[in-house]
Amino acid sequence: MNIEQHLLDRHLDIGLHRPVIDEVNGVASFYLWNLSGCLVGYQQYRPEADKKQKNDPRDGRYFTYRAKNTIAVWGLESLHLSDTIFVCEGIFDACRMTEIGCSAIAILSNNSGWDLRNWFGSLNRKVVAICDNNAAGRQLAKFGDYSVITDELDLGDSSEEYVISLKQKYC
Repeated sequence: MNIEQHLLDRHLDIGLHRPVIDEVNGVASFYLWNLSGCLVGYQQYRPEADKKQKNDPRDGRYFTYRAKNTIAVWGLESLHLSDTIFVCEGIFDACRMTEIGCSAIAILSNNSGWDLRNWFGSLNRKVVAICDNNAAGRQLAKFGDYSVITDELDLGDSSEEYVISLKQKYC
């Protein structure tokens, strides 16, 4: 599998987000930042790995490392794209919004609480939480001025028409 092409197919703007791509081992690594813009972790993505948990979590499809007790988000480099910020659970959900010119970050289900909410408030922008229809999604819904609960699919797998309708409604 060509991992770079796979990332492009998942709507990642490689020029904007600049993942570290290891074609030999089939791994893409994404840097995670705190709210001051300091590097605090990374998420590795192995598209060919099984989704099931492994004895070593670094062998799974996703492996996330972040400094303990630290808010870590992905996508700060997109904040210049629009005045509305879409907050998503995962990287590929946020990619869908940046692909159409919207600012979007992924919080990677780190359940950051009031610190993250206060940060959003300090930005003086409209915040739209895009949430899966599960417990984590309902928690994320509390972070936005508006929240959108997706019905069946993750935003990363939703139709182009649906994604564009979100931009039209909230930007």
